[in-house]
Amino acid sequence: MKRKNMSINSFFASSSITPRVEPDPIPASPLIPENVNPDPLPLIVVTIVPPSTNERTDPSTPRDDRNDTTFDESTNQPRMPILEFHPSQIIADPGLRIPIEDYAPEIRRSDVRRAYLLNKRNKAVGHTFKNTKDGKIWRSFQRAWLDKFDWLEYSVDKEAAFCFHCFLFKKPSQAIRFGNDVFMKDGYTRWKTGLASFEKHVGGQFSYHNIARGDCDDFNNQQASVATKFPVYSKESEISYKILLTASLDCARYLIAQGEAFRGHDESSTSINKGNFRELLDWYKNKKEDVKEAFDKGAGNAQMICSDIQKDLAAACAMEVTKVIKNDIGDKKFSILIDEARDCSIKEQMAVIVRFLDDHGMLQERFLAIKHITDCTSAGIKEALVDMLEFHGLLL
Repeated sequence: MKRKNMSINSFFASSSITPRVEPDPIPASPLIPENVNPDPLPLIVVTIVPPSTNERTDPSTPRDDRNDTTFDESTNQPRMPILEFHPSQIIADPGLRIPIEDYAPEIRRSDVRRAYLLNKRNKAVGHTFKNTKDGKIWRSFQRAWLDKFDWLEYSVDKEAAFCFHCFLFKKPSQAIRFGNDVFMKDGYTRWKTGLASFEKHVGGQFSYHNIARGDCDDFNNQQASVATKFPVYSKESEISYKILLTASLDCARYLIAQGEAFRGHDESSTSINKGNFRELLDWYKNKKEDVKEAFDKGAGNAQMICSDIQKDLAAACAMEVTKVIKNDIGDKKFSILIDEARDCSIKEQMAVIVRFLDDHGMLQERFLAIKHITDCTSAGIKEALVDMLEFHGLLL
């Protein structure tokens, strides 16, 4: 039988089971010219949508995704304002201190300055100054300089010298504009020309250092300030003020000793229960005629009963108790107990208790302080503990 000749194209065409289906014609589109035959393959059309006119384009307009955090120019790290302050949070080492301008406007910076002035400048007592090689000669900071310059202090961390008065009262714009911030931020370390540089830093009568020193003297001498000169008080007013202060302090000491709360929900004059402090003070006034007379005939708003006064009285009592604990410890060895003390606002706090033997050989445990913790790691807790002990003058 003779085999039929067939090409390969015709073979596949004849053996196909499903006939070829022609695609439907693509309707005319403004994107495809009419004289161009459309390709049977699917056509993908990409269109660019212009931005909506309703979208905010003004950079000054607030948006949810904008980040208003400011950055420190030296470290390029976000710098957030400090919203809380307690005298136990100050840092003794000048090389590790937080600048005064970093505290939020809600915090009275005068309180921060007053806390540093009470703690005084850091003289690095007991520290051995580091020797640095200057050419062929080894040089170091001299302790006699601390006695000659009453504004000078030393940083153990940076092994450098700082100015105490400039740190507290020098304007930050002056240091940035004139580049004279070596005694505020960086620290001075060229001991070869130390004396000459210290005298140059003091400068003349209107130098930035002397202006800061004058502000410090005026801050310490409140009786010589202009605000104190305006009201003129008599001797009787001064005696009345002392009676008010003593009465408020006695009530505060009693509540602190008993561990009672000070404030009440409603402390107005028409309230049935004004809180422990106000109620105890009213009872105290009824028992003593001189106290009642001082409150009735006292100077206007100087009643010594507001919330800020109550906090100041509690802080003053805490400082006096701490002094007694430090005197009891003296040069004895002591151990430390640390525990978590989270408050109702879910803020991590560290409570520190010291244990020591008194002069009679009896074991004593005393509560030292409580400190807010931002870094709960072991390194952060250690740093907070060391700062607290340095603030209270307890050496490890």
